[in-house]
Amino acid sequence: MNPEVKSLINSIAKDMKLKISDVEKVYEAPFDLQAIIMKYRCDREKEEFPSLRIPYFLIFHCPIWNKARLRKKTERKQHEII
Repeated sequence: MNPEVKSLINSIAKDMKLKISDVEKVYEAPFDLQAIIMKYRCDREKEEFPSLRIPYFLIFHCPIWNKARLRKKTERKQHEII
């Protein structure tokens, strides 16, 4: 974790009288959610990759250039199996 983020988490935990681990869990939750979505909701064959938008925080999406990269990687894996 980035030192700036770590210090921000520490100051939030101190100001709000919370455990540091609880604040870290809140910080990591959107990233964990996106990992779950990308793992279970993606369809590489159809090139469907869902996006996630959390207002005032972040947007996760799969750009066109990355879809092309993933398509090539998937094709290479399929040729290696054959």
